[in-house]
Amino acid sequence: MDVMGYQYGAVPTQRNDPQYIAYLEQRIAALESRLPNTKVVAQGFFARSFAIWGHHFVAQFLIGLALSVIMTLISLIFAGSLAAVFGTLLENVQSTGY
Repeated sequence: MDVMGYQYGAVPTQRNDPQYIAYLEQRIAALESRLPNTKVVAQGFFARSFAIWGHHFVAQFLIGLALSVIMTLISLIFAGSLAAVFGTLLENVQSTGY
């Protein structure tokens, strides 16, 4: 089997082979260079935690904004229907005198 230029069998016989270790170090360096340049994968705990909190805050803000628009529309429809019901009720009370 050939993986990125290094030949090995199903189970490598020597795990402390210098060539294999050098290959693994190169792979790790290549993978680390492909990481995005963001605080989410930063080394510091507080940088990572505030980056995650920021993403969570923005997501909750957008979800809350969408839900508030939907709930405002529902409340306007409900208020309009209540106004129509009470409007006809008030018209009947004024016309009959009760």
